[in-house]
Amino acid sequence: MNTFKYKPYYKYDGPTPSNPLREELSPEESEERVRCFFEDIVHYFEENISINKEGDIVSISGDIAQSDCDELVKKCLNSLDLFAHKVP
Repeated sequence: MNTFKYKPYYKYDGPTPSNPLREELSPEESEERVRCFFEDIVHYFEENISINKEGDIVSISGDIAQSDCDELVKKCLNSLDLFAHKVP
């Protein structure tokens, strides 16, 4: 069984080619997006994957390859305009 950990965060670095109208979020909005990440991430994985919140880190465990896990986390992050650091 594999375990991968991620720490989501918000970072505004201006508009992007895929989102040219992107605007900076307020601190309250960015905190809300991070909270939503912890709620939404469970919907991106199958039931046999364990997802736990450990403070400000999400821990994902199960029979899943790191590349597949990274891709699903990335989809969730992108939907909320967030980024994440991988945690060892």
